Amino acid sequence: MTVIVQSRVSEGQEAQGMTRFGLWADPVLLLALTALWIALAIVFNGEPEIDQAISTFFYAVQSCPDQSAATVCGSFPAAASAFWQSWRNVFQYLPIAAAVVVAAALASDIAAGRGFERARTRFAATALVALPLGPGLLVNGLLKAYWGRPRPVATDLFGGDHAFVAAGQWSDACLKNCSFISGEAASIFWLLCLIPLLPEHYRRVGSVIIIAVALFTAGLRIAFGGHYLSDVVLGGLSTIIVFSALAVVVEWVAGSVGAQGR
Repeated sequence: MTVIVQSRVSEGQEAQGMTRFGLWADPVLLLALTALWIALAIVFNGEPEIDQAISTFFYAVQSCPDQSAATVCGSFPAAASAFWQSWRNVFQYLPIAAAVVVAAALASDIAAGRGFERARTRFAATALVALPLGPGLLVNGLLKAYWGRPRPVATDLFGGDHAFVAAGQWSDACLKNCSFISGEAASIFWLLCLIPLLPEHYRRVGSVIIIAVALFTAGLRIAFGGHYLSDVVLGGLSTIIVFSALAVVVEWVAGSVGAQGR
């Protein structure tokens, strides 16, 4: 994924509210990201072999026990590894920890009189709102709850009971906490929205670290048999889209208010 870094501005400009979110608040980018999400969903839906092949790579086939009705038996070895599970536990709560830090910094800025006329304050507030709206409401509250796609480990391709369901296809096979799309991928990719808040001299290395952590965390979900490739790709991209949509609205409102005040 492309990381969009906000350009450096002077303190004088920021104090006057002259800065914006950069490309994050560009409606063209928002439309492009949305179109990319739809295009990827169509590709994954039309070529289900992509999801199946990637998940098969992490699956270890074993002989089925006698009298077993299953046609495929085995496991996802990474899911049974305490080492990999410990890393998953760390990264699972990383977005919450980051949100606490951002919220504390935002509260400190507001208390010091650095209000929403400053682009940095608006950016931090918008990022905080994007976390519950994207990973929280859109992904976990709506798609995962009602779309019904069984997780890989629950399908007959990998020793489960349900038939494979392609990405984007509605199903009633899974009743809750389903596979489409990945909540953890949506949460961890939210960290990309915080990159412009990093000090400029740490921004490049911070970008590399955040992207690596996001990709690693998403990869673990596939390796554990909890999600398909399409789930993590579309999950991560969903959060970026939600943040960009919020940025467009926030900066449009800020621009309108600023024009009225002049």
